[in-house]
Amino acid sequence: MCGRTSCCLCREVYQHAANYFDDKLGKYVKPYWNEVSNNGLKFQPSTNIAPTDVTPVLISGARIDSRPTEQVLQPMMWGLIPPWHKGDYRTHKLTTNNCRIEGLMKSKLYRPSLDHGKRCVVLCEGFYEWQKTKGSKQPYFIYSHQNTGFKMEDKLSWVGAEWTEDKGWMGPHLLYMAGIYGTWESSEGEIIYSYSIITMDSNESFGWIHERMPAILSSPEQIQGWLDYERVSPGEAVSLLEPVKVLSWYPVSTLVNNSRNKDPTCIKPIQLK
Repeated sequence: MCGRTSCCLCREVYQHAANYFDDKLGKYVKPYWNEVSNNGLKFQPSTNIAPTDVTPVLISGARIDSRPTEQVLQPMMWGLIPPWHKGDYRTHKLTTNNCRIEGLMKSKLYRPSLDHGKRCVVLCEGFYEWQKTKGSKQPYFIYSHQNTGFKMEDKLSWVGAEWTEDKGWMGPHLLYMAGIYGTWESSEGEIIYSYSIITMDSNESFGWIHERMPAILSSPEQIQGWLDYERVSPGEAVSLLEPVKVLSWYPVSTLVNNSRNKDPTCIKPIQLK
């Protein structure tokens, strides 16, 4: 499962941290930020992002008429709105923050997005998962393996990191999760972009926390292959997804249990008694 993430950085940091190497240009490129109206829904950075919040996701630059960069960042709402839904977008009553990879190719809701190349990569510093213990659940923050010296809870590790066209991003590593997205149109003609995160069975290294985990993309080649709907078929793209073997984690406070709690301390590590 994946029901809570941390996206507490500003737009500019995400553009730097989500850079990619452009072979044609021979340099690192920051993805263009494509701001859309989304019925007034805006990205609000937080250490406690929940479904219905808006976060930046990567999509193929081919989706933008001018194709400003090969990969594009665009804010979207977490939780795919069924395209057939009528009325208020918040009242469809389906749980769509995650879509299971096992049923992805047959799903009435998710298969159309896959067939139409609406594949995205969901960015975050990491996600939260709850380990079931006797009579309670202990939350953990899960993130990409980092180089020595970076602290995930220290915003300065991100804000103060360097970026150049020659070397690219030299700060902490973001977590990249495979997703699919859709567009929903209201009766007034407003368009809302929304997404679901693909999940799969956990591997042995992560299964002690939870039996499910998001489909994490761990290399630039995986990210590009997932986004490139023009060259990579739906079946080939899904075959790229597998449980990632290298992740890091630490326990955090139960403050994160309440999705309305946006306190920065949600992401800070604690010592278990």
